[in-house]
This record gives sequence, C-alpha cells and structure tokens, in this order.
Amino acid sequence: MSVSRELDSHAVGKSPSGMFITDLDGTLRREETVDRADILALEYLGSLGIPRVIATGRSPFSFMRFAGEQDLPVDYLVLSSGAAVIDCSTGEYLRRVSMSAEQTSAAVGVLTGMQLDFTVHRQIPDNHRFLYSMPSGDNSDMDRRIDLYRDYCRPLTREGHESPSTQLVVIAPPERSDGLLPRVSEALGEEYSVLRTTSPLDGRSLWIEVFPSSVRKSTGVSWLASKLGHESSSSAAVGNDYNDLDLLEWAGMPFVIEGSPEHFMLRYSCVGSVAEAVNLWLSDRNAIGTQMGMI
Repeated sequence: MSVSRELDSHAVGKSPSGMFITDLDGTLRREETVDRADILALEYLGSLGIPRVIATGRSPFSFMRFAGEQDLPVDYLVLSSGAAVIDCSTGEYLRRVSMSAEQTSAAVGVLTGMQLDFTVHRQIPDNHRFLYSMPSGDNSDMDRRIDLYRDYCRPLTREGHESPSTQLVVIAPPERSDGLLPRVSEALGEEYSVLRTTSPLDGRSLWIEVFPSSVRKSTGVSWLASKLGHESSSSAAVGNDYNDLDLLEWAGMPFVIEGSPEHFMLRYSCVGSVAEAVNLWLSDRNAIGTQMGMI
C-alpha cells in the first residue's frame, strides 16, 4: 500500500485537535535530504488541518541555508532549541527569547574559568554570528564550526561578550566529555537551561547549549500550543537525540527514529520514518475517536 493510500485510510470527519512536531536533523532530514514519503505525510496532516511544526536546534540562518528553495509543508518553526518561533505563512517571529548582557557575561565568566572551548551567539535572527574561545588549542569539531562560519565569527575578547545573546555552546571532543554536562550545569545554576546534544558536524563531539532558563524545545512548542489552543496530550512528537528529550516528554505520543540512543528506543515508540509516526499517530487517534463516538 502506498503512503498516501495508507494515510487516506485514517481520514477523520472533522479537523482534529493536537499538533504534530518533528525534529529536523537525524529525524526528518536523513541522508542529507527529506524523504518524499515524509513530505507526503506532512502534506496529508495539513489537509486535516493539523498544525505541523519543525522543532530544531538550528538557527534561522542555518535552517534557511538547509531549506533553500524547498517548500517544506510545515506551519511553524521552533528554532534554536525553542528560543524562536516563526509562523511559516508570514515569516513573522511570534516569539524570541534571549539572555541579558549580565546573564551572558556571567556565563562567559563561568565557562572561561572552567577552561572550556565555547561560542557566544548574537541575538536572533543573527545568532549564526558568534564569538569563540578555544583555550584547548586542539578541538577539531570547533575548528570545523569556525571554518563553516568563517565570515560570521571572530575570537572572543574581554570586552566582546558584554551584550545580550541567544545562547552559548560548549564544544567538547569525546575524550574530554565525560562528566562535563553535570559539571557545567552545576556551575551555571538554575538561571540557565543547559541542554545536551550531539555535534551535527562530526556526530561524536558533545555540544552543551546554554540558554535562559525558559528555553527548551518543549517550552517553545508549549507556548505555541497554548497560543493555538492545543493540548500536549493530543499532540505527537518525533526526535532522535538528547536535545529532543524534553519535547518527547511533553508530547502525548512520542516517537524516536531508529538509530537513536538505545535507551531512547527502549523508552519510546521506535519508528523508521516521520511518515510511519504520522500513520501510527493517526491510527491511535482514530481508535480513541471511535471509542468516544466521535468518528
């Protein structure tokens, strides 16, 4: 059975509540592209009136560089791990969150004192621009990031961080990552949201993203759900990495992609694609609707 026919079998009598949220890298985008079956599944959700959301750690600049001329069938973007929410129909920023100059300076002081390699990113929409500090002098993943953003970054100076920012990112190679996340989290304290993710550049290095305490994928998505009048219990989310964990916990029906960390696949429903997650979610919703006499 084709993907479109499989989805057609789940058509419902009225526009259902709930949102469908997917991570981008390693989830919707695999093997450097988005599979046609996943595109069709998202288009089908749109025909049902279900809000479709991409929630990613990418900055607006990075997302647009990936998307290019593609017209991805989604309604909202939750970018920079929840620091920004964009309405795709208008391009309008619905929400932007940043750290104050004082918060930024304090975090820089902590990470500098710990002798860590890190970056400091400007406010959205310019958070692809960053300052960097690399006291180790030996960090191939940091070198890769600097090369990728050569025109948008420069070394951190003593005076260069006394401005508001979107986030800081600690970059640690595998051999220097053991126990680092809890040490950074403890040193920074509850004023900050400290998130773990895997480097999208080498797939091995640890990235520790530091945001204001109100920023996570789940808080960005929750803010959007509240604005649109949807509940987490009736929503689905698909992810594949550590920075998706809070989003998976938020959603009523969470899925992880095959190849995710093993304990994720033991904890959540494992699927081979976003299209499969859509199919399973709609099947479950129809079963519940039938029991309640809704469809």
